Amino acid sequence: MVNFRGRILNSFVIFTSGIFLLLGIAIANLSIGNMERKMFHSYSKQLDLVSYAIVSDERNLEPILEKYNTSIDGDLSYVTAGGKITASTIEDPPERMLQSLRHRTENTQRIIRDEQVNFVKPMTVDNRSTDYLVVTIDKKTYEDELKSAWFPILIALLLSFLLLVYVTFRLTGKLAKPVDDAMRVAKELAQGNFNARSHEYQLRETGELNHSLNVLARNLEQITELREAEQERMKTVINNMDSGLLLIDSLGYVNLVNRTYCSIFEVEKEVPKETLYYDIMPNQDVIDLVEETFLTEATVRKQVSIPIGIERKHFHITCVPILGFQDKIKGIVLVFHDITELKHLEQMRKDFVANVSHELRTPVTSLKGFAETLLDGAMENVELRHKFLTIIWKESDRLQNLIQDLLDFTKMEQSNFKLHWQNVDLAVIVDDVTTLLESRSHEKEIDMNVEISGDLQMEGDAARLKQILINLINNALSYTPNGGKVWITGRDAGDEVELEVRDTGIGISEEEVPRIFERFYRVDKARSRNSGGTGLGLAIVKHLVEAHKGTIKVTSKKDEGTTFKLSFSKEKTT
Repeated sequence: MVNFRGRILNSFVIFTSGIFLLLGIAIANLSIGNMERKMFHSYSKQLDLVSYAIVSDERNLEPILEKYNTSIDGDLSYVTAGGKITASTIEDPPERMLQSLRHRTENTQRIIRDEQVNFVKPMTVDNRSTDYLVVTIDKKTYEDELKSAWFPILIALLLSFLLLVYVTFRLTGKLAKPVDDAMRVAKELAQGNFNARSHEYQLRETGELNHSLNVLARNLEQITELREAEQERMKTVINNMDSGLLLIDSLGYVNLVNRTYCSIFEVEKEVPKETLYYDIMPNQDVIDLVEETFLTEATVRKQVSIPIGIERKHFHITCVPILGFQDKIKGIVLVFHDITELKHLEQMRKDFVANVSHELRTPVTSLKGFAETLLDGAMENVELRHKFLTIIWKESDRLQNLIQDLLDFTKMEQSNFKLHWQNVDLAVIVDDVTTLLESRSHEKEIDMNVEISGDLQMEGDAARLKQILINLINNALSYTPNGGKVWITGRDAGDEVELEVRDTGIGISEEEVPRIFERFYRVDKARSRNSGGTGLGLAIVKHLVEAHKGTIKVTSKKDEGTTFKLSFSKEKTT
């Protein structure tokens, strides 16, 4: 492809070639005509000189012709009016000459015949035509003499043309090269290469062009970098949102899907082009929501429950129309906020309130019932009074324990809950707790065995560790029948301390094991209430173990017994 410089140069060469060709032809014609006139005038003068000599001495024609022939570039001949040659310097003259002379005048004429050029001078005597004096020149010699006159002019024109082409070539190089460079940079910019730059030349006009183009390229590069950075930030924000996001254009095709949406609804990360929104929508309610937004062109919000796999999740969906010029809808943005956890927490709160109400109502009902019975007259009966007061005391004690557990549990769930860390010996705590509960084990004739091996020194909250052991051992005693056994085992496991509480009680069914740490959950409700349990013991144990950065595991078999395994780090971990 010819560049700008080549096009200019080609056009100029073609134009100047035509001009110089026409100029050369004109100059050649002028120079040849001028040379012919000069030669004609020269030969006319020479013929005048010879004719004057002949007139002076007509009898000696041959000597006169021979004399002047040496000074004339040609051969002299004397021809009669009838065309007969009477004298000539030609070696082999023809018999007759001047047959081509049509108009006889007194002036010198030029006659071109065959390969000769004749200059004819009439010899006039007393105003009447007589004989003729002729100079004969070879036609080729005559033409060579004419060419010698315009050949230097042709050379001068050619050199001038070459010089003009050279100057034009240099000038177009200075003028067109910056333009070619600017065109190259412009093409690079059009293709998206904003790093392209043009050399800034010294010429004012082209230099300003290239400078302006470089400024434009730098501005485009900066704008592109800012745009790419903005797009990258936007892409990062969209893909790292906790909520699913879906962008639909005005025709219903999906333009954008973020990573969270793909993860929640198990959609491919690269959604194929020309995918309609209802092809990847998880639920008919969501499709109806999009259609409603298209119809109303207003923001629509709705809570939707969507089955995903084997579970059901709850979402708060916001459907926002994108309005363009003259409020014409250009698309829709859907945001899926996962509120499953909030729904779960809300349900837990409702269950907690219901359970607390139920747990409080039972002892309060008992207290109120036995108090009314005493007031109605049973107070006079010493035996009944003692029995009822004992029941009232037990129920009030149970109520107090329930309130205390609720307070402890509430305190543990607060963000400012802290343990009082200190160096404690778990073996000493085990000994204190078994001593505390020894009387209860004797009442049920339960054999309580303690096995301690190694150093059980660790960092922790002594009061909370004691609370953990009391709840676990108390549960073991409560759910173990009379005559059963309970084992408390502690061992040094390197960087950790392991504690195990095992019993031969009623056990827990496999499906109930995952739920035993829930608040107010009881494996055997009747036995738990009769033992004075609140249903919060294991929930408190789990919170306290996790607060110590420890772990708790449960293994159990129905009617065979239950084993709780606890593991604590010896050093405080963050």
